[in-house]
Amino acid sequence: MTLELPSNSQQIRAMIRYPNSATEIQQTLSAGLRSGGRGRALWVVASWILGLAPLLFLPPAAGAGASTQAGTAPPGSKLEASIPVGPLGYHPPGVLYMLSKLSFGSLDFIDSSHLLFTFHESRLLRRIDANDPTEDDQMIHAVVLGVPGGQVSASADWLMRDRDRYLWPLGDGRFLVRQRNTYFTTDSSLKLHGFIGSPTQVRATEVSPDGQILVVEEDYEKHTPEVHQKLAAEAARLGEPPPDEDIELALVNLSNRAVRVALRVELPIALPVTSSGYLNVTREKDDEFVMHFIPFQGQEVILGKVNSSCTPRERFLNPNVLMIESCSPVTDDVLLDTWTIDGRRLWRGRRDGRSVWPTFATAQNGSRFAVGMLRTTHSINLADSLNDEDVKQQMVQVFDTRTGALLLTTDASPIQSAGQNFALSPDGARLAVLREGAIEVFAVPSAPPAQK
Repeated sequence: MTLELPSNSQQIRAMIRYPNSATEIQQTLSAGLRSGGRGRALWVVASWILGLAPLLFLPPAAGAGASTQAGTAPPGSKLEASIPVGPLGYHPPGVLYMLSKLSFGSLDFIDSSHLLFTFHESRLLRRIDANDPTEDDQMIHAVVLGVPGGQVSASADWLMRDRDRYLWPLGDGRFLVRQRNTYFTTDSSLKLHGFIGSPTQVRATEVSPDGQILVVEEDYEKHTPEVHQKLAAEAARLGEPPPDEDIELALVNLSNRAVRVALRVELPIALPVTSSGYLNVTREKDDEFVMHFIPFQGQEVILGKVNSSCTPRERFLNPNVLMIESCSPVTDDVLLDTWTIDGRRLWRGRRDGRSVWPTFATAQNGSRFAVGMLRTTHSINLADSLNDEDVKQQMVQVFDTRTGALLLTTDASPIQSAGQNFALSPDGARLAVLREGAIEVFAVPSAPPAQK
């Protein structure tokens, strides 16, 4: 079915107020959220976090890939369910799409005994706008599956207008669904409820790991309607793309749709954010970076310093724990540090250069996180290109958030570079992964006792 935004749904643009001048921007940064204001130092954050990407923790002992036969559990774990996906109508994407990072499906827990599985369904579709060169519709089939039996309790077809990510878990059985520039919420009924929309092109979407904050990056029109129309017509005559626009970014509270923070930038950015605040990174020396946690209310916390030969990369694992990826000039390994938002260091780790393009899933209670990564035949750095023949497998690992202990290792197939083919249950006790034509559900072993 085609999705339409109800007339009473709110639009992001109407909810945002931007600083009117450089002076007002500086005043906003000075007053900021320390005093409960809306602005704060997101302009400062933007100058430091361009190009950030998700992180990956891989202890030295787990550096080698791991693979198990379909229908068998990885060492130390228990296979609790194996649900064939062929009878549901699932067909894996072709190998041509292995490294495309396009979204053709998703796998999530609704609760401890139900899964939400969505996947691309091949069928002929009528073009909605024959004059829109960006139209790339796909039909997504969604099913609710019981665990362990795989009974289908609900199903629906959703028309998506592109091949970017379209679904995010919000916790407590709720999900956010995006259809191009419109957002909906859904649950185990699979009925879509209009939530919020953007009048311009959405460039990126993120949801905080606790499911409380929605980050929307959308085009901001720099020109008057008359000037834009003139520029667009001239570009079309010359066979060029439409005029470039700025990017506006809004942090939206998912509980009430209120915009917590808004900013305007020239390029898309990645913003590490959680329900209580966000991260700001400042550079003291060429290889020394200071991590600042900026709460939406309260005083800034300096978490500590990180030495790195590259710009560090950050990601929240739960509302209180941040993981930071950094580089060393003497090894190809990537180094990891984890801190709590009050500045307490938890653990350190590393990954090798043969594990790339990590994607993440977290337990709702924050106790565990899972990482999917492509295992390659040789070390890959940021300057290298990645070809199909370089990739051996997609490895999935589950870790204890508090200690960094590796709890489970398996693999996913077919390889999905966009991720979303594995998920953790709300309590972190189960891992579901799509592999070898079935959704396999494993019991995750308990974490070993912490060493004193």
